[in-house]
Amino acid sequence: MRKALLISDPAAAAAPGKPARWGRLLGASTALATAELAATIDRPVLLLAEDPRHADQLEAEIRYFAGEALPVEHFVEWETLPWDSFSPHQDIISQRLRVLAEIPALSSGVIIAAASVLQQRLPPVDYVSARSLSLSTGQTLDRDEFTGALVAAGYFRVPQVSEHGEYAVRGSLLDIFPMGADNPIRIDLFDDEIESLRYFSPETQLSGEKTNKISVLPAREVPLDEEAIRGFRHRYRERFEGQPGKSRVYRDVSDGIAHGGIEYFLPLFFETNATLLDYIPEDCIILAPHDLEGLLHQFWGEATERYELCSLDPERPILSIDETFVAPDAVTQRLGQFADVRYSAQSLAERADTTNFDTRLPPAMKIEARYEDA
Repeated sequence: MRKALLISDPAAAAAPGKPARWGRLLGASTALATAELAATIDRPVLLLAEDPRHADQLEAEIRYFAGEALPVEHFVEWETLPWDSFSPHQDIISQRLRVLAEIPALSSGVIIAAASVLQQRLPPVDYVSARSLSLSTGQTLDRDEFTGALVAAGYFRVPQVSEHGEYAVRGSLLDIFPMGADNPIRIDLFDDEIESLRYFSPETQLSGEKTNKISVLPAREVPLDEEAIRGFRHRYRERFEGQPGKSRVYRDVSDGIAHGGIEYFLPLFFETNATLLDYIPEDCIILAPHDLEGLLHQFWGEATERYELCSLDPERPILSIDETFVAPDAVTQRLGQFADVRYSAQSLAERADTTNFDTRLPPAMKIEARYEDA
């Protein structure tokens, strides 16, 4: 990474209980300041964006400034509305699970997320690692047992693998598109031994580069094995009155089917759940918009309106807002346990904890269009 332009003193960041304020971060300077801070400290940085679009923009800018020097992880939104009756695209779930698997051990770099993501309830921190499968060449593999484990992890059997979360069996070959992987993998078995592992193209189905080891993450943020289904059924009956058999969600999960929008019933699958703040390392520095509390309350208000609309379907009762999401005040209280920096494009009142950076917007460029006669 190039010589620092904004952050010359890492102490300009904050300590737990002593937040700092960064003002006058115009244009891409928020991304530049974040990249420079992350490059000067031996701990990760969580950068919170105002919304998903802002998060996408910050990711592109930080990757430009940091190059290959820093790990950059983006924990994306589901891109669904609260209590929607359909689930996020498999590629979105894949990216989220990959990030959840990696960030607990992250020692440096930048994690990017929209502020509202802090209000989402996630599986326990050990969920991904405990339910991941590791394969390596030369390993003995019982095909029936392995495919059963894939089904329990939420993978779908298909004739031809093309998307994350799918697998196919063709003779001695077993194709699988692991969550979190860039490409699907082809497992070539000789009797019950893994002879080779090769990546292949989902478009052409042609095998390519070899690898010696792969990790297969669970296919969803909720488990669908027998134990998890029993736990879901028990908690569902405790939570909702009436006959559970009339609920489409209850019937589908009882049959091992991932009902559309099952992510909004996540608390019923676990005794305890987590948030993104439980996954990040304790020494992580958090950069958040200056009006973070306002953004959290805005999402809470939007979720309240959605709840009033979606709670009217007797065949699909939903969890309350407090059960589904984390309240703004609880998020703010949890943030106090981390080093916290608030950033703004506006100049902030001068205080001991405030740094207003000397940034400027580029001058307006007047472009005069000229046309030639045809």
